[in-house]
Amino acid sequence: MNKTFELKTGEKIIIRHLSKSDIEGVWNNFNEVVEEGIYLPVFFPVRSRLEKDSWYRKIKNEKEICIIAENKGLNPPYNIIGQCEISHSEWDAGSHVGILGIIVKNKYRDLGIGSKLIDTAIRESKKLNNKEKIILSCFSTNERALHLYRKLGFKEVGIRKKQFLMDSKYYDEVLMELWIEDYLNQDK
Repeated sequence: MNKTFELKTGEKIIIRHLSKSDIEGVWNNFNEVVEEGIYLPVFFPVRSRLEKDSWYRKIKNEKEICIIAENKGLNPPYNIIGQCEISHSEWDAGSHVGILGIIVKNKYRDLGIGSKLIDTAIRESKKLNNKEKIILSCFSTNERALHLYRKLGFKEVGIRKKQFLMDSKYYDEVLMELWIEDYLNQDK
């Protein structure tokens, strides 16, 4: 599965499944967002080869979905400009539920890459893992992400007040869900 589209800038972007050669690019993106300090409840970047490789093995061994946005015009590892992962619920009775996480490199936000990543990940999780529902959480202050999720059809199902404490400030966590069948029926 490879999908190609062109940005307004003329750059060609490929949306595809994760491969082993993407590991450094994925973690570069993750660490960049960690350093921004406003979108992830994580304090330290991931530098350990063991941690990066363990993550990759988990994705592959558990057949989780990780969709990559690649800019062929850039050299590795900087060619990976976004990723969307749908992991499995930890509960046996929740095997129909996927948990979504997404990162898009700062320079490439607001260009439609996030919606293409999420759309592809949702469709692939239905097709490959028989998921029926996707859940996610987001900082209540991340208006850009919340706008995108709502636009795609995610519904807010709750808020965890003061869920995260970062730099002596509390942040609420918004919980959202989407039924894949409802999402796919929007196309009809």
